[in-house]
Amino acid sequence: MQPAMTTKIQQKTPVWLLCLIFAYLAILAALTVMNRLGADRWWFGALNLYLPQVVWALPGILLVPLSVKSARRWVWLPLLGIVWVVGSLMGFCWPLSVKQELPGGLPLRVMTWNVKYGTHDKLAHQAIMYDIDRNNPAVVLLQDAGGVLNGSLGNYFSKWNVRSYGQYIVASRLPLGELQVRRLSSQGDTCLRTQLQIGGRTVTLYNVHLESPRMGLNALRVVRKKPRYLPGAIQHLENNVEERFTQVKALREYIRQERGPVIVAGDLNSPDDSRVCATLRSAGLHDAFAEGGKGYGYTYGHFLLQHRLPAFDFSWMRIDHIMMSSQFQSRRCWTGTGKASDHRPVIADLVLGHN
Repeated sequence: MQPAMTTKIQQKTPVWLLCLIFAYLAILAALTVMNRLGADRWWFGALNLYLPQVVWALPGILLVPLSVKSARRWVWLPLLGIVWVVGSLMGFCWPLSVKQELPGGLPLRVMTWNVKYGTHDKLAHQAIMYDIDRNNPAVVLLQDAGGVLNGSLGNYFSKWNVRSYGQYIVASRLPLGELQVRRLSSQGDTCLRTQLQIGGRTVTLYNVHLESPRMGLNALRVVRKKPRYLPGAIQHLENNVEERFTQVKALREYIRQERGPVIVAGDLNSPDDSRVCATLRSAGLHDAFAEGGKGYGYTYGHFLLQHRLPAFDFSWMRIDHIMMSSQFQSRRCWTGTGKASDHRPVIADLVLGHN
């Protein structure tokens, strides 16, 4: 007699389940390729850049128990998908190699912060000052900071070297050169340029705030109630992406004209897989968090739900960056508090090499 009819003739793996598993992996592969090519080349890729990427793990989480029940030998595939999301798609960083000490290296701690919502009250000002004190940077680059020097932050920076224009502030414990305002578009968008003196060397700083994706993304929200507006909403989103791309191309040309070490910091409103960051990399810059950070380094998203869920303190986008030229190494990079602004600050310990 055969052993219980060979366990009911060895349960067949449902074809529908295998199709779901392989479709899931195919979607993750397509997203990965799209990100590598510059996700915001396509409207869906641009939209996906600003979504919590953890949502792509949910299908895998649902497929795991189904696989355990009906296709145990295939369960490793949805598990692989979850790891794929948590790692590559979510932008997990963890430097594995030990960096060699740069000969004659000069340490420089840099902080960048969009403090828009931190400019509204005294408690927010105190939180900003607390986080600056706690991280003790040598140079701070602020965006959306128009008018803050008229309050307590002005007193706080009274012994620093300060350059400001419009929404931008650069405050440094080290000597600063003259202020230059650089145009980024024909619409009057600007960035701020100045130079920092450290150890007898000159470092060029760019303080940048690129076009917000908010209007482009909000256009798509209307489609939920009025689907006929989808083509116009997509066009609006694509135009928004092109505005940022136009700005960063102008910035790239300024960077290419520089002859010494350069740091570009600020609210780029662009995740790492965007064409904005790829354009800056094409100008010879590399990202401080990608090189020296651990984890995800997310800087935005936590404020969107805090008014409904006060305990919610999780960001899901890394749109604020410190990028630097090849003369620099990033030894360590991290983010600060989420209490003072809708953006977290980015802080990086950089080392400027001798050459």
